[in-house]
Amino acid sequence: MKAFLALGLFLSTTALIGQNFDPTKDKKVQDFRKEAEAKTTKELADTSDWKTGGNFGIQFSQAAYSNWQAGGVNSMAGNTVFDAFANYQSDAKWIWNNRVLLAYGLNYQDPIFNKTDDRIELETRLDYLKSKKWNYSAFLNFRTQFMPGFANPGESGDELRVSDFMAPGYMLAGLGATYKPNKRFTAFLSPATSKSTFVTVRELSEIGAYGLDPGETARIEIGGYLNIAYTRKVLNGVDMQARIDMFSNYLEDPTLIDINSELIFNFTVNKNIKANLALAYIYDHDVKFDLDENPRTVGVPRSQFRQGLSIGLTYNFGDKPE
Repeated sequence: MKAFLALGLFLSTTALIGQNFDPTKDKKVQDFRKEAEAKTTKELADTSDWKTGGNFGIQFSQAAYSNWQAGGVNSMAGNTVFDAFANYQSDAKWIWNNRVLLAYGLNYQDPIFNKTDDRIELETRLDYLKSKKWNYSAFLNFRTQFMPGFANPGESGDELRVSDFMAPGYMLAGLGATYKPNKRFTAFLSPATSKSTFVTVRELSEIGAYGLDPGETARIEIGGYLNIAYTRKVLNGVDMQARIDMFSNYLEDPTLIDINSELIFNFTVNKNIKANLALAYIYDHDVKFDLDENPRTVGVPRSQFRQGLSIGLTYNFGDKPE
């Protein structure tokens, strides 16, 4: 008899609890559900086929003088850089990497404006993973600039335009192999590469600038291409990026090698304030300089150097590059 009473009491209590319990209103259940949904969203993002991200930076400097005994020129300088990537990996064999770099800078020294940076760079590469260190690759690289460039900017009657958008424009395309033993070092070798040079500004194409025949707007070369990239952390808060491109034309003198290289040091002050030191070296035997150091068909090719030091705000977005 007592056993039947105990069983009845247990069933009544269970029914009462079941009637009063609502999982949609219980705080512990809600917290558990939110945690599970957040974890699922993060796992889906981590396993997404696409990884996208990049950074946007802007730097600015200014100086003004009024009755300053030591002298000086009123000046302002600004530079902005947008660097983004979109990488896709559908399975363990195929990887598609894409990158866009846009940069433009101006310096104003009363009353003259000068460019300090002007770049448009687009790059895409498709890799088929052959082993842990070697990939078969196909790539396309395009470079040009936004605005005209002048040999003597701001000087009245002596502004000689030496470059502009798509004057020149460079496009490299080829097939080859990529060697990547670790995340810091990458070497791409293409024995079959086409290099196209475009000059769409009439006054430059008519004189045969940038290695083109006078009157032509495009030139195609076939040769071999090597790209080496290396990154590493030098010190705490100091990162280094090094890159060198080399191209040799099979159809002309293959001993004449075009070089395009860059060495960058990034200094992190805090999350959003960074400094940047960039060194660039270019040698292209098709770009000739006359006595006034202007790119023309006369004269001889010369080494080109560029150095820039800047500090400013940087905003990172999206995923981190691998």
